[in-house]
Amino acid sequence: MEPKVLEAHIKKKSSENHISSIISIDGKPAMERGENYASLILRYRLEIVLCSGEKTVKYLIVKRLPPSEAHIKFLQELSVFKTEIQIYSKVLKSMKTLMEEFEDRRETLWCEMLAHSPYDMIVLDDLKDQNFVMMNRRENLDFDHSILVMRTLGRYHAMSKILLKRLLIYPSDFPSYLFTQPLLVNICFISSLTVLEEAVKRSWGAKWSHLPEILRKVKSQTNEKIAKLVPVDESRFNVLNHGDCWTNNMMFKHIEGTKTPCAVKYIDFQLSHYNSFAWDLTYFLYNSTRPAIRRAKFKELLTAYHQSLVYNLKYFNYTDNDVPTFGQIMEEMDRLEIFGFLLLTSVHVMTSADTGDALDLEKICKNLDNPCAGINIDIFSTPKYRDSIEDDIQNFIKNGII
Repeated sequence: MEPKVLEAHIKKKSSENHISSIISIDGKPAMERGENYASLILRYRLEIVLCSGEKTVKYLIVKRLPPSEAHIKFLQELSVFKTEIQIYSKVLKSMKTLMEEFEDRRETLWCEMLAHSPYDMIVLDDLKDQNFVMMNRRENLDFDHSILVMRTLGRYHAMSKILLKRLLIYPSDFPSYLFTQPLLVNICFISSLTVLEEAVKRSWGAKWSHLPEILRKVKSQTNEKIAKLVPVDESRFNVLNHGDCWTNNMMFKHIEGTKTPCAVKYIDFQLSHYNSFAWDLTYFLYNSTRPAIRRAKFKELLTAYHQSLVYNLKYFNYTDNDVPTFGQIMEEMDRLEIFGFLLLTSVHVMTSADTGDALDLEKICKNLDNPCAGINIDIFSTPKYRDSIEDDIQNFIKNGII
């Protein structure tokens, strides 16, 4: 077929799929209370007419700042929407171009941003419309889902390294990690340790009578320890981290008729930051992988990440000799182990709690001098939480982490 003839056919087919008009729009909340803390998320159903004359239905996700003034002020000061819009409009666009350059036909690791308003609104493709589903945050992720996440983080980090190498993005483009900033350290980690200490006294029993004193000691050292971890050391293998890899910020596609995941896409890039790869790995493993699976399969999960990182760096022709060995991967994870403890005693319990009222961010925003007022002490007292992490607590004590 002549190129001009083929071009005409393709253009005609493409134009037929363009939207001619929208007949109706209906929006509903996409997530229940306790499923997301930094955005108001709506799912819109659009009945549309295509240029071909056909009628069809399309779904969109719209993320907005929440309605509370205190909440809005808090999030605007943290610039989370600005960061996410930058990731979609610059970083992910460059990653897609990189994939085209290498004729990489794998699924992208993100959804498409269709529109945005600086800096309070983002319109995204609805991944449910592409057969992606969100897993149950209360159950955390099993081994199959966790190892897929580790492999795709290796791929994502590798692509970010290529963009950094080509000077398409710069470390200075991104803010420091939100969870290492003093305000968030206080709101998230120190406040949670305070509430956990009280919960242990009330309900954990005599076996744990020694723990409150240990928690008080950790609490007094938290700011200092985080401050030592956070500076970027260019001798380490630094990448663009997703920053918020927890269960509700990723969606999975499964092999039809099975529970076996075959693809994952990441959402919510509001906490993206430049630093060691180990920040993402620690955040994910201690937050969203089932604790018993993380403990039993820790090296296997990290091996999957390392193999993927090495493979994808080679795939995209990365030639520098600074690719970490598996031993260096383990060393970095050891270095950030205190961050794992802090996550396990704060974000993990909040995001896996059986209640939707684990955390009242609006109440916290209005009581920054006493953020404990917004944390539900009951989530730290459940047998589900205590039983799942008690082996970790004992290991942290035994290994001198706390």
